[in-house]
Amino acid sequence: MRKAIAASVVIMGLAAAGVAWAWGSTGHRLIGMEGVRLLPSYVPAFLRTPEAMADIGEYANEPDRWRGAGDVHAERDALHFIDLNDDGTTLAGMTLDNLPAKRSQYATAISAKGGDPDRAGYLPYAEVDTYQQVVKDFAYWRVVSLMETRESDKDKKAWYHADRLRREAQIKYDIGVMAHYVGDATQPLHLSIHYNGWGNFPNPQGFTTDHIHVPLEGPYVTKNVTEADLKQYEPDYTPCTEPVMTCFTTKLKASFDQVIPMYQLYKDGGFADGDPRGKAFITKQVALGAANLRDAILDAWRDSKTMGVGWPATPYDDFVGNKVDDPWTVLHGE
Repeated sequence: MRKAIAASVVIMGLAAAGVAWAWGSTGHRLIGMEGVRLLPSYVPAFLRTPEAMADIGEYANEPDRWRGAGDVHAERDALHFIDLNDDGTTLAGMTLDNLPAKRSQYATAISAKGGDPDRAGYLPYAEVDTYQQVVKDFAYWRVVSLMETRESDKDKKAWYHADRLRREAQIKYDIGVMAHYVGDATQPLHLSIHYNGWGNFPNPQGFTTDHIHVPLEGPYVTKNVTEADLKQYEPDYTPCTEPVMTCFTTKLKASFDQVIPMYQLYKDGGFADGDPRGKAFITKQVALGAANLRDAILDAWRDSKTMGVGWPATPYDDFVGNKVDDPWTVLHGE
């Protein structure tokens, strides 16, 4: 089975983690769609339609589709992963518990150790970045939706209506992109220096050095995981009550803890055709991706209520309480 897997990725299997396609199109689509299906009724209705579910499922593949756009754009490839040593430290010697606040600071720390930041990976920062974008999107949707109901001027009301629809389209796209990185974070091979076989490292347990990355996250998922399979592994929503980076890295650590079990399962033949152990392992990780996406959307919806919009930045409650002298100028501009 291992030889068959290696042969199936003659071209792609030689690539670094930053070039691999995470859960593949099937896995990312499932995470995007299932994450939306899990949303409760208090989330805006436009997000809970079959059309929104389908759109977000497709947008969840966007960060893989845009590969190869050019040299500058290719720097985004490092957003899909973070390479951690066996002890859980980054290539700069820090842990997920003490990452710098900004991606640029992390890159500087990697460079100071003589490493290449683009080879080290930025996945935690990709998650926070896309999350903060969705918070801002929701904040604008809240305010524009409110003003659409209040505005009496016909032309202004028409603009608010059109802008709400534009914002809804933007939200679906941005949630889809966030879904991709949230999904990457539940693929254990996206968190380890052993991202595509154990590699040229001490290997006392005799783990495979075959290029297993793409076959396990792509063809294996397509063949073995369905939407119906995910439901038994989805945890309940737990709100993020710490800094958002901490919430994301806590979940990253849980996925990193699955690296050794994944290699051991492969060694034991658990990913052979028909073996239920491999199916259960992969299905659980994909299901966690969907649940984590639901959690991120719900936290973003909550946080959007206090996120300022326009200039000067003004929170939703100020619009509700009629504390904004000229909402039109704040939202539309001069």
